[in-house]
Amino acid sequence: MERTPEPCVMVIFGATGDLTHRKLVPALYNLQRERLLPPGFNVIGFARRDWSDDFFRNSLLENARQHSRSGVEDTLWQSFAEGISYVQAAFDDPAGYQALARKLDEL
Repeated sequence: MERTPEPCVMVIFGATGDLTHRKLVPALYNLQRERLLPPGFNVIGFARRDWSDDFFRNSLLENARQHSRSGVEDTLWQSFAEGISYVQAAFDDPAGYQALARKLDEL
């Protein structure tokens, strides 16, 4: 008997780095492609760079196109990217974690 996992959120600290772009997000996209992520799965990137949600999503898309083992289908990426957002803050700034908490409450 298969069980459907509950919706969840993955927060990636240091999300503008190489590991996120080359490994984590392409792997998550491939899991989405294989229907192994739960419905309502979200990713929140947390990092210091002053990026918008859209800029973050577009940078992830560019790298997913290069590093996904199965390529990127535009329609599937659009669906996956709807659950991606970004919080800009320094890691030692309490206000950043409050912004992250607000973002989590929105989901």
